[in-house]
Amino acid sequence: MDVSRRRLSKVHIEDTVSADEVFTVLMGDEVEPRRAFIERNAFSVSQLDI
Repeated sequence: MDVSRRRLSKVHIEDTVSADEVFTVLMGDEVEPRRAFIERNAFSVSQLDI
């Protein structure tokens, strides 16, 4: 990253337990929970970066 152009933002997570559960589902080794999460939330996405 170009040091003169990058931007750092501090993130505050209020519900750390819920955030941990989502990270575990999305970044974990098990495929089925991730697939189920994506299918449940696919139509509520307003921005998608692929």
